[in-house]
Amino acid sequence: MTERRAAGGNSPDSAEHSAPTAGWMVVETLTRTGDTADASVVVRDGLPKGWTSLLRALPQKRAAEAARTLVGRVVAHPQEITETVALRDGDVTLRVSPVLGPSGAVHGVLLHAGPAGAAPAPPPRAAAYEWSGVDRVFRFTPDMGAFLDHTDGTPLVGTAPGLFEAIHDSESGMYLLTALIDARDGDRWAGTVAARAEDGPVPLRNVVRTARVEEDGEADLVSRGLAVELRPDQLSSEGPSLESLALRSLTRSLRTSMALVDMSAVRVVRWLTEPVQGVQWKGDVDRRDTPHPDDVLRLVDLYKTMDRWSDHTAFLPGVRLRRRGGGWVVVDLRATRVPGHRFIMVEFQPTGTSDEPDPVPVTDRGYPRPFF
Repeated sequence: MTERRAAGGNSPDSAEHSAPTAGWMVVETLTRTGDTADASVVVRDGLPKGWTSLLRALPQKRAAEAARTLVGRVVAHPQEITETVALRDGDVTLRVSPVLGPSGAVHGVLLHAGPAGAAPAPPPRAAAYEWSGVDRVFRFTPDMGAFLDHTDGTPLVGTAPGLFEAIHDSESGMYLLTALIDARDGDRWAGTVAARAEDGPVPLRNVVRTARVEEDGEADLVSRGLAVELRPDQLSSEGPSLESLALRSLTRSLRTSMALVDMSAVRVVRWLTEPVQGVQWKGDVDRRDTPHPDDVLRLVDLYKTMDRWSDHTAFLPGVRLRRRGGGWVVVDLRATRVPGHRFIMVEFQPTGTSDEPDPVPVTDRGYPRPFF
C-alpha cells in the first residue's frame, strides 16, 4: 500500500531476485532549481526512508557535510566522485554517482559511505523518468529498461494505460498514477510499486516532485520521478485482483472492452480488460486524440452532461476511433460514473470500421489542455 510520505510492506511470497546491496543510500535531487539544501535520503540499505536529511542519515557531522557538498557537485556536473573524509575514529570514503533523467538533469544520487580502502558492493538499480501533466505521457531513460523489459537502449515514452502492463499489481499503479494526475506545483510524493519481471515482481520505491514549467509559451505540470529497487521483502501487494483477472477473462469471449477514463482530460487511464483491438491510442505514435475530432466534441459534451445527472450513466453510439494504418474503428460507448469519483467506467462495443479520411494532421496535439 503506498502512502503520501513513506511506505513499507511485507509479502511472504516475495520473488527471488537480486536484492539491493547494503551500505548504499539514494538521495533524491528532483527540484528544478539545482538547490540541494533539502535533498533527502529516500532509500537506504534497500529499505524506504521518509525524506531523511543527510545530517540525520550520516551521524558523523563532518561526513554528512562532505556528502551534501558532493551531492551538490554531482547535480551541477554529473559524474562519479570518490572522496575520503578524515574522522577521529577512522577515515570514511564517500562515493557518489548520478541518476540522470530523460532531460539530462540529475534526479538522484547514489551515495555510499564506508571505511577508507574498503570496496563497496554494487549499488542498487535505479532509473529516472518524467511525467507530463498536460500530455499525460511518461518519458523514461534507457536505464528504466532494466525494469520495463526494454533492452534496445533507446529513450522510452509511455502512456498511462501502458503503466499497468509494466507493473505486477494494479493497486500500487493506481496510487502512483493518481498522485501524478492530481499533482500541483510544489507537491512531492513517495510510494512503492511492484514492477513485473521475468523472475518475479520487483518492488520499486518511486519518489516524485512536481513543478510548473513553461516552454515555448505553453505551461505544463512536469513531475520528475526516481525509481529505486528495494529488498524483495518490501513487496506490498499480492498482484492483480480477482476482479481484474475476471474482467480480462471475460473480454476473451466477448467483444466488449472496458476502461477507466479521466473526465478532466477525456483520456483512458487504465484498461480493465484487453484494449479495443486495432486502435491507435493517443501517445502511442503521436499526440493526436484517438477519437475523430467531431466525436471528441460529442464525448466532451457527454461527460459534462454526466457530471450533472443524478444517475451518472450515458450511451453514445457510433464513435470513430483512429485505426492503425488508416481509417477508423467504430464503437458504441456506454459510460458509468460513481458520484464523487473523478474516473468513469466506459464500455467499448465495436460495431464496424470506416475508411473516411482523417482530417487531423499528425502534428496536432489534441483536445485543449487539462490545466491552466
